[in-house]
Amino acid sequence: MAPGVIDAKPYTYVALHDQSAVAVYDHGSSAWLGSIAVGTAPVGVTASPNQQRVYVSNHAANTVSVIRTADRAVIATVGVGNRPMGVAISPTQPRAYVANFGGNTVTVFDTGNHAVLASVNVGNNPSGLAITPTGDRLFVANSGDSTISVVDTASNVVTTTITAAQSRPYALAYLANGASSRLLVANNNSASVSVLDGASYGAIATTQVGAHPTAIGIVDASKAYVLNHFDGNFSVINPTTGAVIGGAVTLPAGAVSLAVAPDSSFASVTAYPNSLARINTTINAVTIPVTIPNSAKAPLTFGAFVMNPAYECALDVNNDNAYDLQDATLILRYLAGLRGAALVNGVSGPGLASAEAQLAALNLDADGDGARIATTDGMLLERAAVGMIGAPLISNARNTSFPGVRSATLILQWILDTHGANCLP
Repeated sequence: MAPGVIDAKPYTYVALHDQSAVAVYDHGSSAWLGSIAVGTAPVGVTASPNQQRVYVSNHAANTVSVIRTADRAVIATVGVGNRPMGVAISPTQPRAYVANFGGNTVTVFDTGNHAVLASVNVGNNPSGLAITPTGDRLFVANSGDSTISVVDTASNVVTTTITAAQSRPYALAYLANGASSRLLVANNNSASVSVLDGASYGAIATTQVGAHPTAIGIVDASKAYVLNHFDGNFSVINPTTGAVIGGAVTLPAGAVSLAVAPDSSFASVTAYPNSLARINTTINAVTIPVTIPNSAKAPLTFGAFVMNPAYECALDVNNDNAYDLQDATLILRYLAGLRGAALVNGVSGPGLASAEAQLAALNLDADGDGARIATTDGMLLERAAVGMIGAPLISNARNTSFPGVRSATLILQWILDTHGANCLP
């Protein structure tokens, strides 16, 4: 196995709405790992892109619980707006977004220090959220007035309000596919999914599905699942064209929540009163459900609540499953010309013996100017390791004379795309 990669082990985090807790199911061992106490009436459950945190919106407590996945401990409780529901985490910035159903706002907080940064006014009764892979746009489904707010995440300002073609947009999903990128909208009251162009927001299709769709899970550019709560099944559609693929697939009675794993290998479904089922995404087959312990009646879970927590970051040069200042020190030293004992002196970790060879193989041109330089590329990678973004990330650390020099946002995206999803804190 390559340095910086450990085996994936899939988990599903289920909000126990009636128990003020989250239960964790280990798909590898087919066992429940116990429950985690959170706030009152948890609903939204979303894992961070690097799978190191899970964020839980507590609908009746007006808070978000932050769970560290390594030991399943609640490490912070963040006060947000009234009746929070959906949660989205930026893939490129240390930012969390929370839809406040009862407050008509979205709370923005820093995922590093958990400080609240902004409250963005949106439409009525915001529920579902989706964010672009570059983290530049946040989409908010306003179920109370049938609109979708588009938030510019750099300014935390609503730049566009889309009037939904169908009634009560509730859940959203974004497909990144170049010119064929799409925004998918599940419309509660219309038994339909709207497929919009991901850039212009023009209508591509309106697809009739089952009654009261409550979740959309994208498997790939040709397959997505839509959970039809009132019909107890899910529809399979092409998220690019909106075409329905085959007939609806029956789910356990009371199915209410659905999420696709980050690697698209399976999907999890929760159902009233207390069951969890799994969908094989290759053949769209549903497994026999397992019972959720301690859930009396309400495994309502809204968001990206399935994890494949593989640690993957090629910049983890010392191979300790964290990209941090120790790795950044090795990168800076290597770019400055240090080799052998001088390269690794004072740095710890199990991968030091292969550090020099690994560094030689890495693309370390962070600013994109075609050169690998300690005072620019090394500095950028060091700052990224400690969570710097925006102007502090790039200040005096790029070859600005190069016409195609990367912006701060593009540098962070390059790190994720080139070196792995776990490379940003």
